[in-house]
Amino acid sequence: MWSFFISIIWLIVNYERFIVASSMIKEFSIDSMINYEKALVSRNTGEYKVDTGHLIDEWQDWILANIISVNYLNSLMVLASRQDFNFSIPTGYSVKYVQNIGSFRQTTAQLATDMRSSLSSAREDLNRVHTGMERVPDHLKNMVLLIKHAPFDLLLMLFPDSFNNIEKLVNDSLIVLRKPEKNFEKVLNLLTEIDYLLNNTSNDIMIYLQVFDVKTQWTHLTELVTELAKQAERTRESFLLQFNWILKEFIRPDLTFAETHRDFIILLLLPKIVEIDQTSDILGIITKTYTDISFQFTDEQIGGYTHLLLLSKEEDRQRYLKQFQYDLVPQVVQSARLALNRHNEFLQRDRNRREIYEKFLTETSYNDLISLIG
Repeated sequence: MWSFFISIIWLIVNYERFIVASSMIKEFSIDSMINYEKALVSRNTGEYKVDTGHLIDEWQDWILANIISVNYLNSLMVLASRQDFNFSIPTGYSVKYVQNIGSFRQTTAQLATDMRSSLSSAREDLNRVHTGMERVPDHLKNMVLLIKHAPFDLLLMLFPDSFNNIEKLVNDSLIVLRKPEKNFEKVLNLLTEIDYLLNNTSNDIMIYLQVFDVKTQWTHLTELVTELAKQAERTRESFLLQFNWILKEFIRPDLTFAETHRDFIILLLLPKIVEIDQTSDILGIITKTYTDISFQFTDEQIGGYTHLLLLSKEEDRQRYLKQFQYDLVPQVVQSARLALNRHNEFLQRDRNRREIYEKFLTETSYNDLISLIG
């Protein structure tokens, strides 16, 4: 959490530098647990373990780069309006991402276009993920309700559907998240190449510093969407592994299903259900926060300053640079508060997550199942 507040202090100090420089079933459980452990070992479950710790620790810092990167891009476009120059290409280097090595200004326009496109698409994509993740807890509770109370014939019919509903939500989220991940990495590659070429080109130090700052913030955004995609994939693999095993070992028409199996299945699945609930929760609040910040701040910034590269008067340049400095800090502080509130709400839910499911199991009945299936 300290890194979260340090990043705010760094933001203010870093921007000052820019301004200054520019101005339980006994007889059954033993064999089943052995088979269960063998299944887990054979699938190398360490690879699929859902570890949300890194994402939980870092997302508040990463998500602020949504605002900061666009603000820095706008300042870079103002600086690029002052001068244009060719890139110096080091001997033996093959340019891969810059489309026009004869014009830094045109390269800045290329960067601005790619960033705007990536951010606009990401807002739509992450909003879809948020909508899907909101539905996961209800599906998980429906699954628990089926295991606890459904007659075996009904369990055979409905449990696979419940399983497939959750799998589809996670799969859809993974597919959606791979798109911004790919787009953000593409922009990061362009920024990295611009940074490298500027380091080999004689030019204004302020331009180099601004490109470096944009790259730093975009790296945080790329880390965010990459980690979101990783979490979705790990959740899918972990979910498929354990729930497929349950289907194979217990819920088949050729097997005899004892009532005592219900508690045993719940004993096995409850930790995984809680884990999936936690992962869908953190993915949901991050994507929701990203969407809200984009809607409130970033959308306007990425669409309202396309003319900055065409500025011809120094007084206009200075006015925009001061405006961007003035706007940035309150926007970041407001967004940081939003992220912190959402994070604290998540932590509060996380403390009681298992207890909520255990209470749900205790308080529900067969009548609740009938109400669920109509």
